[in-house]
Amino acid sequence: MKKWLAVALGTGLVLTYAGTGHAEKADKQDKTKWKMVWSDEFTKQQLDRTKWNYDTGNWIVDADGNGVSSGWGNNEKQYYTDKKDNAFIRDGKLVIRAKQEKTTDAFGSYDYTSAKLKTKGLFSKTYGRYEIKAKLPTGKGLWPAFWMLPEQDKYGAWASSGEIDVMESWGSQPEKVAGTIHYGENWPNNKYTGKDYHFPDGERIDQWHTYAVEWEPGELRWYVDGNLYQTQNDWYSKGKNTATNYSYPAPFDQNFYLVMNLAVGGWFDGEVDATTKFPAEMEVDYVRVYDLKNRDYREPVEPVYEDVTLPDEAKQPLEDGNLVYDQAYEKAIKAITDGAQTLDPTYWNYVTLPDFGGEGSVQVTEQDGTRFADVMITKPGAQTYSHQLIQNVSLAQGGRYQVSFDASSDQARKMVVKVGGGAERGYTKYSNEESIDLTTTIKPYTFTFDMTGETDLAARLEFNLGLAQAGVKIGNVRVEQIPRGEIDEAATKPALPDGNQIYNGTFDQGAMDRLTYWQFDAGKTKGTGSVDPVTRDFTFKTNPSKGQPATLAQQGVQLVKDHQYVLRFKAAAKRVNKMDVQLTDVTGTTAYLPEQRIALSGKMETFEVPFTMTEATDLKSRLQFILGSEKGEVTIDDVELFDTTPIEIDKSPLKNGSFTEGLNFWSSYVHYDAQAVVSTVNEAAKIAIASEGQEPWSVLLEQGNLALVKGQTYQLTFKASSTVARPLEVTVENAAYTRYFSQVVELGTEAKTYQFDFTLGQDDTAGLKFLMGKAAGSPFAAHDVTIDDVKLEVK
Repeated sequence: MKKWLAVALGTGLVLTYAGTGHAEKADKQDKTKWKMVWSDEFTKQQLDRTKWNYDTGNWIVDADGNGVSSGWGNNEKQYYTDKKDNAFIRDGKLVIRAKQEKTTDAFGSYDYTSAKLKTKGLFSKTYGRYEIKAKLPTGKGLWPAFWMLPEQDKYGAWASSGEIDVMESWGSQPEKVAGTIHYGENWPNNKYTGKDYHFPDGERIDQWHTYAVEWEPGELRWYVDGNLYQTQNDWYSKGKNTATNYSYPAPFDQNFYLVMNLAVGGWFDGEVDATTKFPAEMEVDYVRVYDLKNRDYREPVEPVYEDVTLPDEAKQPLEDGNLVYDQAYEKAIKAITDGAQTLDPTYWNYVTLPDFGGEGSVQVTEQDGTRFADVMITKPGAQTYSHQLIQNVSLAQGGRYQVSFDASSDQARKMVVKVGGGAERGYTKYSNEESIDLTTTIKPYTFTFDMTGETDLAARLEFNLGLAQAGVKIGNVRVEQIPRGEIDEAATKPALPDGNQIYNGTFDQGAMDRLTYWQFDAGKTKGTGSVDPVTRDFTFKTNPSKGQPATLAQQGVQLVKDHQYVLRFKAAAKRVNKMDVQLTDVTGTTAYLPEQRIALSGKMETFEVPFTMTEATDLKSRLQFILGSEKGEVTIDDVELFDTTPIEIDKSPLKNGSFTEGLNFWSSYVHYDAQAVVSTVNEAAKIAIASEGQEPWSVLLEQGNLALVKGQTYQLTFKASSTVARPLEVTVENAAYTRYFSQVVELGTEAKTYQFDFTLGQDDTAGLKFLMGKAAGSPFAAHDVTIDDVKLEVK
């Protein structure tokens, strides 16, 4: 067992390892020493406000103070205060105290108070050792944690920018703690990876222990009392408007600040019960942060997976590579209607559990020579997973997998497909939750994902069919491992979600050289072209030379005849004062944007080059920066190309607001803490709510993909009623939850028409949402909400 030795050195504290046997030999080779650079020993009489801020309340709020999500997004029940009753110094220890006491604010009432402390705006750091010595409370529903969040959301909303959980524990399971990282894409396509640490017999969280994470470029290591219990090297980050992942080791290559808190309730450890004693206290002896003293931080090494294979005991792929068995449904599909039943581990299962209100049946039908699982839905249930077609497949860590299938529906509807873990894996997602728009015509669908989790021999391929009455046919299902392969940088490049037609124009994506999608040619200059890992801009450096100049180019740019464009980029230079830019066909013989001379200075400036595509459409054109051959440097960043062709504004972007086409164009969501069924009755949307859940968004009706235009004033009109008087929240917001409109109306038993105006501050694709979950006055008796005659029109 390793032990930490602390040695005083000047004003800091240096840590080194000591041990015996093999561990000692490894430590002597390493000789790693850490020097303390920040700490709080809690020796003052009061909390040091130069080091800690408070989060207060129970809600996540937006920049305007509007409530986005209660319970801090986790269904937590406590209200965080900045009172001394909830966070104070006692005998040289910080005490975070959770109390059972009622309090209220503008959003509602709460039964518990506690504290959440953070160093945001006061201290943040990239890399190092982060350590806390603490004694934690026990009791069902208590959730103490020490964790880290990015000072700036550099890569996008949670969890694209990452989260590091140094320690969190279950009050009901005092024999263990957990360490976790959160990463991936914006919620709900976030991922997480972590492990539990189980204490030796006789030890528990309510004794003093030291919890730490050592964070280096491309590696995170977790310790309890000096014992290493997990190392993580594999993660990724992808933004909403990026063509590929940000370059590794993003998102864990930026400043993170510290957070410590004691939550009550929530999904982590469930709700408190009669055995939970209050007040409950989390005691902290110290929090310390260290930097490496005697060596440089390691160089990040991007994970590479070669010869990814499954163990012998796994469900192996068939001869054609398909991991799905019985593609033609020749064996009986096992019906699972009771939670005590187990899935058939090899073949197909149809799952309708009574807790989620789904009722239906499945049969096998044939169409055009293909056999389909034909799911007929009697009751759609309260969740997407109220009806599931499931098969277990074996997945190897590091593999890239492609899922493909054919599907149709009795009428237009959505279906959610994902690959993830089972109960023993916390139902974690390996793939994104793919929302599939089904039509009455059988169509092929496909998506790919990387298996970043540990090898799972019983991963679940799930077709989630709940929430809609229409039946679904599913056939030709395949899951197969495919080569990771290199990106085809010359392929045509459709516009990114924000409209930009240049990929990786910010030089922070793809391979670790951050030049993915770009081709640098030094010509005859013998110069160098590289991306600075800190500033993330491209710089060309050369000495005087003769001959062909250096170029930086991107191929596959889409240009459409008669469309107007603007090319925008930032650039600066040292010693030289010019470069040229042009757009041509792939051979360089036809110029769409003739060579433009750009006058450069030592200051980074933004340049705009408008032009019209007068030639025939070319979906594989070439953008080229001609960097010259003179001695000096040229720096380029933030390259963008936008189609500025005036378009006719869609004056009525919302479709099927009268519900004459059922729920076509609409989608619904019912969180697992709620119970509701969404349908159409008499050409109106009917939401039958048995339980509204713990979040405003626990029950919602939404129409997305609304193309809204900057400067336009929109008028929203709808008719609504409820069999029980209650509030209804209406929002218009984008995928990052930026709200352009938000209003709460009071519904009564008589249908009433509501009308509101709002003006867009920017072009965006947004969604109209009716939120029918938790609200003022909750909980309500079972009730029905009816919504009809929805219009969104340019005024």
